[in-house]
Amino acid sequence: MKSIIRLVALTSAATAALALAGNALATPKLSIRQTSTSVTVGLSKTQSDPTLARTQIFVPTGYTLNTSQAPGTKIGSASGTLFAKDLNVAAPFTGDVVVAPPDTNAEGCSTGTHLAVWMLQVSVSGQTINLPIHVDPTSGPNAPFGAFQLVVCFPPVDVPQGTPGRAPSGVQLLDASFTLTNVFTAPTGATVWKALATPYASGSAEENTAGTVELRSALRPGLVTITTRVVNRKTRTLRLSGTVTQAGAAVAAASVNLLVNGKARFRPTTTPRGLYTILLRKSGRRSTTIFQARVTVGERDITSSGCQSPTLPGVRCVSATAAGFTALSRKVRVRM
Repeated sequence: MKSIIRLVALTSAATAALALAGNALATPKLSIRQTSTSVTVGLSKTQSDPTLARTQIFVPTGYTLNTSQAPGTKIGSASGTLFAKDLNVAAPFTGDVVVAPPDTNAEGCSTGTHLAVWMLQVSVSGQTINLPIHVDPTSGPNAPFGAFQLVVCFPPVDVPQGTPGRAPSGVQLLDASFTLTNVFTAPTGATVWKALATPYASGSAEENTAGTVELRSALRPGLVTITTRVVNRKTRTLRLSGTVTQAGAAVAAASVNLLVNGKARFRPTTTPRGLYTILLRKSGRRSTTIFQARVTVGERDITSSGCQSPTLPGVRCVSATAAGFTALSRKVRVRM
């Protein structure tokens, strides 16, 4: 008769809520994700935040850029949400990122010929909106941020209707993300993307330079470990435990998938110190069982730790995120 192995979860670590302190979930917010072939840049704010006039997103040192594509070449896709102040309506948008001639200039941005210009050609409620992104080398006080910057300028909203240059229908960006494929070559190891967001002065079409804030998004490797210990041979009770960390820092409230012979069976949750543990009891014939841990962690707010040292004097860092990751532990074989 074929033996049947039954593993019963006896206890698990208590679920710990992730406490976000200080400037947690502060906005506006920068979010970066990347794969071996693509980089996704996200920017978000709330309706109550000041309207942005200009955002400079800095490419960290170590990245290389491919700007050799001819105008008209599609290099990515974009999506997000716009809010029309005059209509009090929010609407989603989707579209493409297309290379534009390098002398294409957005109103309110620096003029001249750029290293590259990427045009977000998006459709919202049946209308097409073009939003240029200027790609330029950094210089002067911005050089510490990285070698390149992606600059986006937005038309004013909080000015009377009919004012020249005002955003149609008072449209402002709430959130946007664009994915660029085969444009960036990323360095190995951890990197931190940074941005400067400058709002308009209230009720004006002038930039409020003093209101400029810094945003950050950290790309860091994640790790999940697993260890086993037989706590009672008579009852064949086994303790599985481990940690979930990102760049050496504990990840709390992470749901860990414990694989038993390749199949997900149990899901303990990490404590504030990034620890998980679970007791299992084995029945049936003595045999070898293979255990492994897998975890997928979403983007997290790390403002309290990630904004402790602003890059420029007098410019506050108001939000920092840690990009999500997926990690798989080593396999552990136990014979019981």
